[in-house]
Amino acid sequence: MASKDLERVIRMGHVVVKYRVTIDQPEEGRPDYEGIAIQIDGFDEVQSVEVKPLAFGMMFIEVQVVLGEGEGIVDGFEDRVRGVDPLVGQIEALEMGRL
Repeated sequence: MASKDLERVIRMGHVVVKYRVTIDQPEEGRPDYEGIAIQIDGFDEVQSVEVKPLAFGMMFIEVQVVLGEGEGIVDGFEDRVRGVDPLVGQIEALEMGRL
């Protein structure tokens, strides 16, 4: 590894991000909030996952993750969450801070 690359890796920190993941309503039935939450919880970066009430019987999934700082890392994580289930709707960062 070149010394510039090594310096960049050493200087890179980590960020804690808390997300609200909303789930679109299917035409029939109710979304499997727990099943989707379990899949998201399987990601290495995930520290906690909790299904919480939103409004009118709808729920959202609150996810807390620790991600390395760097270009594209946050977007990459969000894309992976979107890929868990076709009903995954918005992914909103509620809080973000450095470790």
